[in-house]
Amino acid sequence: MRTGIVSAVIALVMPVCVFATTLRLSTDIDLLVLDGKKVSSSLLRGADSIELDNGPHQIVFRIEKNIRLSNHEQRLYISPPLVVSFNTQKINLVNFSLPRLETEKESEAFDDSPRMELLDGDAMPIPVKLDILALTKTPKGLDYEADTERYNKAGKSASVPRFATMMADDSTLLSGVSELDVIPPQSQTLTEQRLKFWFQQADPDTRTRFLQWAKQQPSS
Repeated sequence: MRTGIVSAVIALVMPVCVFATTLRLSTDIDLLVLDGKKVSSSLLRGADSIELDNGPHQIVFRIEKNIRLSNHEQRLYISPPLVVSFNTQKINLVNFSLPRLETEKESEAFDDSPRMELLDGDAMPIPVKLDILALTKTPKGLDYEADTERYNKAGKSASVPRFATMMADDSTLLSGVSELDVIPPQSQTLTEQRLKFWFQQADPDTRTRFLQWAKQQPSS
């Protein structure tokens, strides 16, 4: 497939950058929003990491893990959604570092005062801004992407203004000269992840038209 469609899909997801950072995922982390966009569970299924561009990022996630109760039984603890903003400039690896969460008392303390770290490949802390994402209940349920947009527009402590604007429509993206006209070097893992993500977001008719178009393209 021609690289033109690949770079177009990449540009729709996040800003273009030549270098990449690996964000290692954890079985205790439920990633909800990445850089203002809802994360597809099917995109991350079975993945132990995700590739990010170097630069500013924001993630919204919950911690989900079994904890011990006072009667020695266990239950699933789900933390409030947390917003973390950080910068991966000159960083090629990011790891989650969570506090001990084994008991009900520890989970209650975490709810009252959340804390966590992101560590680089040398186990050195990466500067982060951490906050709790306020949720808005609607008849359709929770919308983490919309709540993250509202959070960023409100200028809160972990806000990243560049992620506050929702995706522009196609007419805006395809008019004039834009970053879509530049084909940057990219991680093939990142390219594949994003292609799969946007393919899954499309309706059946759009998928069919895309596949028909792709079959007509030269192989290189």
